[in-house]
Amino acid sequence: MNQEWLIKDVLKRLDTVPDHPGGDRAYLSLDECFRIVDETIDYLGAQGDETEYTYISGHRKRLAHSLSMIPIAEGDNQSCLDVGSYGYMALWAHKYLGYHRVIGIEWHPDVTDEVITRTIQLADESFEFQSHNINITTKDWAIDESFDTVLFFEVLEHINEDPMGVMERIHARIKPDGTLVMSVPNAISYKSFKEFLVGMPPWTYWFYQPDLAHEPRHCFEYTPIIFKSIVQAAGFSENTFRTIYAYSEQDHEQSTIEIAQSFGISPSSFGETMILNATRSADTISLRYPDVLYSPEGYYKNIYPQLQDRLNKAIESFETSRESVSTNHAHADRLQNDLADLMQTCESQLRYQEEKQLELDLIQSDNIDLHSKLKQSAGWANQLLQEKSDLEAKVNELMFTCDCYLRKEADTESQYQSKINDSIIEVKLANESIQTAEKAAQDTRNWAENLTKENADLKAQVNELLFACDCYLQQINDPGRCVQVIREQRFRGALRVTKSIARKTPIVRTALRPVYRETKKFIKKRM
Repeated sequence: MNQEWLIKDVLKRLDTVPDHPGGDRAYLSLDECFRIVDETIDYLGAQGDETEYTYISGHRKRLAHSLSMIPIAEGDNQSCLDVGSYGYMALWAHKYLGYHRVIGIEWHPDVTDEVITRTIQLADESFEFQSHNINITTKDWAIDESFDTVLFFEVLEHINEDPMGVMERIHARIKPDGTLVMSVPNAISYKSFKEFLVGMPPWTYWFYQPDLAHEPRHCFEYTPIIFKSIVQAAGFSENTFRTIYAYSEQDHEQSTIEIAQSFGISPSSFGETMILNATRSADTISLRYPDVLYSPEGYYKNIYPQLQDRLNKAIESFETSRESVSTNHAHADRLQNDLADLMQTCESQLRYQEEKQLELDLIQSDNIDLHSKLKQSAGWANQLLQEKSDLEAKVNELMFTCDCYLRKEADTESQYQSKINDSIIEVKLANESIQTAEKAAQDTRNWAENLTKENADLKAQVNELLFACDCYLQQINDPGRCVQVIREQRFRGALRVTKSIARKTPIVRTALRPVYRETKKFIKKRM
């Protein structure tokens, strides 16, 4: 198998593998697996060991998901090897999955026995099986037989040397077309991402033990790409793959997930535990030392260049996400403005509704009074009716009242419309009358002016006649007085002309008023 081809094939099928088992094999449902694990936890809590209870309770979700990935035995003679056995998975494989023969592997360096007999008690049932005390990093295993199914849960990350050597030995213990079910922590999970964000090692578990009596620290933590690469290099074909949020809930990690999604990371691959179901598809392992795990030079030559496209997509996804955030902020501002406008509209509508409600309350009050009067006038009849008849009568009365109200509203509206139409007609007639009156007033003013002119002319003629007569008489009796009268008459004529002009022109009237007064005084003095 070519190193470059391996990484290309893994990347091509990275997100295409289903997360639930399928095919011809039968599996327990996830609900059934949780029920089995919970029954075990209840038993251990009531009667079992405190350490076992704490461990299985803390790993409840991981154990249930792992159990749901193990195929049910197809016959009475199928066998199962549990590498890194803790005991209860072997019990469940035997009791619930139907494996007749179950063998375990565990490592206790302080124990000299090569085979340990384990007895697992669950309620009224007990299960006894043989577990080999083997350091799986050594080449020689004291197990020569092959198995239909091999379980390899949460062990590979503790291997401090040659993990592909361990995978090679597991491959040799699985029958052709046999099933491997294994799990490891996910080095690029939400937990690792959170540790990275706060400046801590992006690992699931890195702690050393001060007393050195027990060393559970992870020697290496795998990513989905490396995990799938070593499984395929070991001669297996991947059937099912999933990551699970084993120690948290996905809903509780939404903030971290949203940050990761901005780089194109899918939440489905962000759980802290990876579980895989694979079938042995090759007689030997395909690639003993994959560059992704063993060769720095090979990694940067064959593997890293193939990952650049993922890096570019992550950068592009981040840029798109940032633009989307800006767009969302602008959209949020628009929505906020629209919401403010909507709130104002709602407040206006609410005030209108309250006004209408007050009107309705007044109408209802009137209806109540009317209903009370009707009820009082018909009380003798209502007393003879049964409760059902009373209820029907009330409903009918209410419906009648509502109908009357609606008719009254319609009549009132019709009357208002009729009055409005009449008012419009009256306004039109009034406007026509005003126009006629204004025209008549103008004609009257014109007639009065003409009459005034005629009167003035007539007065002038009479005055001239009187003046002539007076002059004649004065001339006969006193010629000097006659000249004085003629002059006074001329002053009076000038005053009348000036006064006539002043009446018609306010500005001239104001300007000539002093002249008029002085002239009048002058005439009085002369007389």
